[in-house]
Amino acid sequence: MKVLWMKTNQENQTTFEDLQIPTENEGRGDATGLVPLTGVIFRTNQPFLALDYHNAPRRQFVIPVGGDIEVESGDGTQRTIKSGEALLADDVTGQGHKTNFLTPGASTLMLALPEGFDPSQWR
Repeated sequence: MKVLWMKTNQENQTTFEDLQIPTENEGRGDATGLVPLTGVIFRTNQPFLALDYHNAPRRQFVIPVGGDIEVESGDGTQRTIKSGEALLADDVTGQGHKTNFLTPGASTLMLALPEGFDPSQWR
């Protein structure tokens, strides 16, 4: 399972890193191991919206379930997260990132991660 990790580097600038969560075939498809969570947020009926630089409100997976999201890092690199793909928003400090919600009426699922969780295991 591919995940885009959006994190703050040592220069306090948001950067991207592609991660691969290992999966195993379970007969019904490929599945990751259990990932610990602290909460779930469902956002629906999201308007077209463009946000200037801001930080993630918490360490969380952001998964569009209808519509696409474009994120921009501190160096201007843009990436699009399509419906069903996963963004790990982990830039809770530093410069932050820009976000464009590209599909009016979209729905997004946010899965909050515990403080000590280390996604570098998926490098």
